[in-house]
Amino acid sequence: MTSITFDVALAHDPVDRDFVALDALSSASGQSADERAAEREGWALLEATGDLALQTEAAGRIRRATESSAHLLDYPREYLLRVSVLDIVAAEERQRLAWLLQRCAQDGTVRRDRFRFVCGIRSSRWIDLRITRRVNDDRADERAELLLTGHDVTDWVENERQLVELSYQDPLTGAGNRAYMRKRIAEFSARGTPGQLFALALMDLDGFKKVNDSLGHEFGDALLKEIGKRLQDALRSRNMVARLGGDEFVLMLEGLDSESEAIRILERVIHVCRQPFHLGGCQVRITTSIGLAFAGTTPLTETPLTESQWLRRADLAMYEAKALGKNRYCLYSPEYEHRLDEQFRIEQSMFEAVQNGEFLLHYQPIVWPETGEICATEALMRWEHPQGAIAPDVFIPMAENNGLIKHLGAWALRCACAQLASWDAQGIHVQHMSVNVSPVQFRHPGFLDSVRNAIHDAGIVPDRVVLEITESALMTDPAATESLLTELRALGIRFAVDDFGTGYSSLSYLRRFPLSALKIDRSFVSDMMDSPHARTIVSAVMSLSRELGLVAIAEGVESDAQAHLLSAQGCTLVQGWRYAHALPPGEFERALRAGTLRLGHTDVFSQGQA
Repeated sequence: MTSITFDVALAHDPVDRDFVALDALSSASGQSADERAAEREGWALLEATGDLALQTEAAGRIRRATESSAHLLDYPREYLLRVSVLDIVAAEERQRLAWLLQRCAQDGTVRRDRFRFVCGIRSSRWIDLRITRRVNDDRADERAELLLTGHDVTDWVENERQLVELSYQDPLTGAGNRAYMRKRIAEFSARGTPGQLFALALMDLDGFKKVNDSLGHEFGDALLKEIGKRLQDALRSRNMVARLGGDEFVLMLEGLDSESEAIRILERVIHVCRQPFHLGGCQVRITTSIGLAFAGTTPLTETPLTESQWLRRADLAMYEAKALGKNRYCLYSPEYEHRLDEQFRIEQSMFEAVQNGEFLLHYQPIVWPETGEICATEALMRWEHPQGAIAPDVFIPMAENNGLIKHLGAWALRCACAQLASWDAQGIHVQHMSVNVSPVQFRHPGFLDSVRNAIHDAGIVPDRVVLEITESALMTDPAATESLLTELRALGIRFAVDDFGTGYSSLSYLRRFPLSALKIDRSFVSDMMDSPHARTIVSAVMSLSRELGLVAIAEGVESDAQAHLLSAQGCTLVQGWRYAHALPPGEFERALRAGTLRLGHTDVFSQGQA
């Protein structure tokens, strides 16, 4: 066995002692003087960098260490030479580092990764570590010698951590953002604890736009900040808040034992949001509508929901809560999804229906209750879909939302006027044609021209056209309404207030507007036989009509008893199934020829206001 001796007393600097030891070891291992000199220079350069430089065995035991490494890690250099590098990395890092050391010793491939080292005085430091096998060391076993070099990236890691935190944070409220919500959902899906529920609640502030419009966006932002604070205070520590944008917040409720536990949380949230806010000297009150969606009780056996699926479910439930009156929560039901899919299918087919001519008009007579003679007829839009007729109360709201009502309304007006002219040519003289006008259509800038063009193209007298307009449409902008009605009345057009009694009309405007008739809503007519209150309302509307010089028309008359009571109270005109359903033009004409329907000759609308 070769004996190796060297005089460490000759060297006073730690690095010099390393060089002496290195010379002795290298001589024993057969290195030439040039190779030893090159290694000494390389080690000196490593020392000069001030970074980490360790020579270790494949198992991790430290054979050599620069003084800069000791300074960086806050350990005495003598201590480092007695331990393994695995002893000075964080516990959660050891297995990964040991694997990299072994792999590098076996195949000689350079490995690089970031590790958290546990330091002597400081809590820890992050080191960007590079692992290489020593040059000319071909051993692929535990005897292989490795060189570990690296530099401190603790500040960079901390900055990265702060940036990551900011990337998950809403800058206005301090709550999480959508990226944070996506991360939490992914974590729950990956973890999938059986027997525990995860719920996502989407909440929207009712009337928030009014705060922005009335007080300004500065106060709106202040309100959102306070909402975010109240939500975080109202939730338990394991539950999280995120803001999607605008006035929409998401509550992520984790570790729930039951649905009732989530409901108690939402009730608390609704309560704290209802408390007054003090903004700029003003006391502001606001409510919230919340939609709640749950994961399955056994998420490990179910396909995890994606972020968009969670939001879709909660969003559907939230809009159901708004539809039910706001200031409440609503739990998701598959029924909402089926209903939305059906609405989407209908809406998409609506565009093709316009091109395919599936929309048509039916005509329902408006008659005198005593004789049943026809004074006018109301044009009612119908949709004959290939898979079955679709009710107007389904497709008309959709058309109002997607903008098609402007085209459908203009088409209905032209078609009704043309039908009136066609009947005139056949000797069928229906005195008046009543056409419904959607609020969206009424507010459109081109409405006046569409009415003028429809009458001109049909070649009929304008005062034979009665436009039925709802109270809400009339009262949205009373000044603009009065101006538009005055222009239309100058053409000769007459007007009836549709569904009277269900809106919010001011009686003073009823006098100012150039109206001809009030139509009593069918809901009052259907209840009048059983409800004294409904009879009182019907009687009051008819009295009001007489005082204002307007024609009273009762809709939805279906029985003889209703007809007799309306006639006894002096109702001018009625319409409903008691007299005739809405009929296609051909059936309407055949009924007239057969005597089933009879035309009257008195122009009752001439009694209304001019």
